[in-house]
Amino acid sequence: MRWESYTCRMINAPTGENIAVAAGILQAGGVVGVPTETVYGLAGSIRHTGAIAEIFHRKGRPHDNPLIVHVASMKQACELTTDLGRAAIDELGNHFWPGPLTIVVPASEGVPQAITVGLDTVAIRMPSHPVFLELIRTAGSPLAAPSANVSGRPSPTRAEHVQEDLGDEVFILDGGACEHGIESTVVQIIGDTLFILRPGAISQRQLEEQWSGNVLRAHEQGREGIVRSPGVKYRHYSPSASVVLSYSVDDALSLLNQHREVTIVLVPAIYVEQFSHHAVRLLSTVTLFDEFRRADALQTRTIVVLCDESVLANDALINRLRKAAGIDGKG
Repeated sequence: MRWESYTCRMINAPTGENIAVAAGILQAGGVVGVPTETVYGLAGSIRHTGAIAEIFHRKGRPHDNPLIVHVASMKQACELTTDLGRAAIDELGNHFWPGPLTIVVPASEGVPQAITVGLDTVAIRMPSHPVFLELIRTAGSPLAAPSANVSGRPSPTRAEHVQEDLGDEVFILDGGACEHGIESTVVQIIGDTLFILRPGAISQRQLEEQWSGNVLRAHEQGREGIVRSPGVKYRHYSPSASVVLSYSVDDALSLLNQHREVTIVLVPAIYVEQFSHHAVRLLSTVTLFDEFRRADALQTRTIVVLCDESVLANDALINRLRKAAGIDGKG
């Protein structure tokens, strides 16, 4: 049975029966929307080149942007890499997996170039969401699964967001709101240094507590392009509204007075009362993409964001905000 013949569509409860249906779609070369602890993903089996092509097509994803491969066991992960990569997986995976850490390692010969986009490395993660793990096991194959949104849009943190972007033709498993609400941290080991290619749900401090060598953000190596990762080359996470960053309460209030058209302000919890006369919403890694999508639903024209010291110190959050605002997202 070809995957197009499945008639059950849209959002589905994560029952054993529906997980089996989703696995059948994947085994037949189709794609499905899946919950993870970070954001929702659009999954396809790495054994089907047509499924990988479908992921790129449905997302409108640039074809030089590599995909993360998700596994359900250390055995699956090790089959995707070389001896050198297995050492990295053993060092980091045994501590952080299952969880929101993606490890870039040398790719084995069996990894399709459609996933690596011609690179000699592959990005691997073992998710902790029980529905996604069970789906990988049932499908019997590692799954490529970038965020289940149209490329450039805010990442989806609820099943409804996937349907908004990808329509009614994609079978979606509903795992509820995502725990972290922000993508995985992506790292690569070069020598004794652990480079953070993309900040995410695992912090630099957590990595430093586990890794005995240096831990640096990728741009600190001083040689742009030596490492590449999903989610770092293109503008991402952008709502339709303009995102304007401010760095003090007075700055934010001034911007709100300048942008009197339909505007909301996102602030850390401690500032909410100071903006009670405005359309104020809570800013955090968990709420960010949800609020971006809420703003679009309200046809908001401008989003003013208060970036205090706590926000600036949160690498993952300020990275997403700067990218959404069209600012260099390295900081």
